Amino acid sequence: MKHPKSSLIISVLLILTLSSLHAGKYYVLCEGNFGQANASLWSIDESLQNIEGPLIWNASSNPLGDVGQSLTLHDHTLYVVMNGSHEIRIINLESGGTHSGDIEIPDSNPRFMAIHRESGLGYISSWGVGGLLVVNLESHTLIDTILLGALPEQILIVEDEMFVSIAMKSDWSASNKVLRFDLSGNTPELTHTYDVIEEPGALAILGDQLFVTSLYYNDAWETFTGTSRIDLGNHTVATLDHGLYTNFTADLNIIYGSVYRTFGNSIVPLNEDLSLNFDGAIGDISGIYSHSVRDDLMLVGSSDFVAPDLVTIFSIEGAIHSSFNVGALPSQIVYYSPDRVSTEHLIEVPATFSLGNNYPNPFNPSTSIPFSLEFSGGVRLGIYDISGRIVATLIDDHLTAGNYISNWDGTNTQGKTVSSGIYYAILYSNSLSNSIKLNLIK
Repeated sequence: MKHPKSSLIISVLLILTLSSLHAGKYYVLCEGNFGQANASLWSIDESLQNIEGPLIWNASSNPLGDVGQSLTLHDHTLYVVMNGSHEIRIINLESGGTHSGDIEIPDSNPRFMAIHRESGLGYISSWGVGGLLVVNLESHTLIDTILLGALPEQILIVEDEMFVSIAMKSDWSASNKVLRFDLSGNTPELTHTYDVIEEPGALAILGDQLFVTSLYYNDAWETFTGTSRIDLGNHTVATLDHGLYTNFTADLNIIYGSVYRTFGNSIVPLNEDLSLNFDGAIGDISGIYSHSVRDDLMLVGSSDFVAPDLVTIFSIEGAIHSSFNVGALPSQIVYYSPDRVSTEHLIEVPATFSLGNNYPNPFNPSTSIPFSLEFSGGVRLGIYDISGRIVATLIDDHLTAGNYISNWDGTNTQGKTVSSGIYYAILYSNSLSNSIKLNLIK
């Protein structure tokens, strides 16, 4: 049995360790110019004061490669998807950001990667094979190929479900499909195919609604865009075409219960009918190429296709925090924090970000809502009615990684008891979201 004084010392040391580890970094991938092997990787410290880069690789003697397509963060590992070089670069962030190997996938033209935590498998969209590549993350080897006969774009995995946007058919004509797979079995099972606006790309989920942005072209190669919303419960699809488009990408993110997408020189929230709410637009930057979200920060990459390009950090209210010069075409930004611990006697840190089922449910007058945070960060837990309006905010604070329980007493922000009915609890942290359905009866 531990001596009480010994346990106290360990607790203090753990707190100090957590405090020192809390500082994280934003990693910026710059795509580079096609065929020039000038992709680059940069890091911005959490204070948003300093930038380092290019990291590890330099274009003259040891290039990162050709066309840095996307980043995927898993535990302490950063996977850099290199489209033109046909490989996945592996970065060990726990050791300070060292190059620890590559996954070579010749002639695959990889696009995006998503990870199914339960199985430890990575799924990579590949235009070269016209399907998905499946990678074992322990051995970093290719173990399977899922042929789709089409050109898949972005991948989103939520628990045991995987969603894949299909940008084009195998003959490079426009596709309008989003595929839904069940990953709970030994092999992925295609369960639904949804028709959306043609050439879908970015995916984001809010509750049981999947949002999709599309970029497509007419015969004169003019660019158009639209947004689709898939109800994952009843499988209905709503669409809205936004018309002519001047951007090269159409990123999509969820910020505290609202859906934002790239449009023009701003990041614009969507109204309930999918129309663009320009009154709530963030930023005014020409050449927006990408945007990412962490807590109450919006990180926007902009480009004129010639280095140096720019990353600008905004608050959700639209104020500029800072800006940095980076390489050509900043295509994606992710945040990494090393403050995860596994001290078995003191703190159990969950392996995933999750929102558990409330209990009791149905309930009257109060219910408990369990949730788990894999990483420390800003956390918002809110109650919403079936129209998506905020009813009550239970948590809006910075929390360390761990397991929590919050209680809702059935009252709104004014302290008044709400009526019987269906409500949603939605948890947001580090650009992730999860939701559950609550049933209040009286």
